[in-house]
Amino acid sequence: MRGHKMSTGTACWIFGNINQGPYTDEEKLEAIRIVAEMETHNAIKKAEMVAVMRWLLEYVN
Repeated sequence: MRGHKMSTGTACWIFGNINQGPYTDEEKLEAIRIVAEMETHNAIKKAEMVAVMRWLLEYVN
C-alpha cells in the first residue's frame, strides 16, 4: 500500500460502520480504498460490503 495516513484498523472500522460516526465523505472513501486494497477480506462481513455499496451508490447520485 502507498503511505496511508489512516490505519487499516481505522479503515476497517469506518468500512464496517459506514453510516455512523463523525467521518467525512473523503475519509469514508479513503477507508473504502484501503479495504479494497487489502490482501484478504475474511474479516469483512457481507452485510458490511452491501452497506458500503449502497453508500457508494448514494454518494455518486
